[in-house]
Amino acid sequence: MHEGVVAWYVDVRAWDPCSAAWRHALETLPIEEQQQVKRFVFAKDQRLALASRLLQRALVHEVFEVPWRDIAIARTPEGKPFWRRSTPRPEHPWWNYNVSHHGTVVAIAAHATRLVGVDVMQLLERPRGARPQDDPSTFFQAFRSHFTPREWRWIERSAEPAAQFHAFYRLWSLKESYIKAIGVGLGFELLRAEFSPRQSRDDAWELCLDGHSATHWQFRSSVVDQAAEDGGHVISVALGPMDEIWSPSTSSIVPHADLAALRESTGASEPGELLVTWQRKELRELLP
Repeated sequence: MHEGVVAWYVDVRAWDPCSAAWRHALETLPIEEQQQVKRFVFAKDQRLALASRLLQRALVHEVFEVPWRDIAIARTPEGKPFWRRSTPRPEHPWWNYNVSHHGTVVAIAAHATRLVGVDVMQLLERPRGARPQDDPSTFFQAFRSHFTPREWRWIERSAEPAAQFHAFYRLWSLKESYIKAIGVGLGFELLRAEFSPRQSRDDAWELCLDGHSATHWQFRSSVVDQAAEDGGHVISVALGPMDEIWSPSTSSIVPHADLAALRESTGASEPGELLVTWQRKELRELLP
């Protein structure tokens, strides 16, 4: 069992829904999930949906050597996907993952003992009709209430529109990674979570939650494929204590776990330095 973060991503821009490889990949999924993928009208959405499902199964298959056909993926009431295990007392009961997609990238991250959240944002994403050089202030106005004054100073510290958009999307992905880790879904007030860069590392971030430093949480934010024509994607990862799962319903990602035992087994020691190295996967690597 890998003790750190397992972090994979795929870029689906070249995937062809009309190809034989696509059909073969789709047929590895259960019939119900094949139908879910096909329901999407646009090819880009079908690509993302298929990649998400393949990544989840490929990860479980590689880490636990579970036969592909025996892997059951479910969702909490809030929509967080998890591996539904068939054994009553599984090995590594706290192991969990999270998956996200945006633009042309789908990313997945997993950890054996820490709660995981991940979020992806395409850096060249712009409001409909906007050009890359346009002033982002009008777009930002709709999000003023979601960021603290300190965060806005960091976003707007550069006069360049592209740099401001990059900073905005990085902070947005960090907030989303935290929300996805705790599994709360809609309803979390983004202003509660303030992020600031750590001085010691370019990719490391600190969380101030409800005005208090959340030292038991760790965050990393990285840009992948920055040389691509779309400017790359920022991927943020949140890692926190398992007992901060939002509610009994979301704790179904560890259905056989006793949270009291979990606190005893994982809460005594401080987490070590978080290292996240994103590994790019190709379609052929995600198949059984």
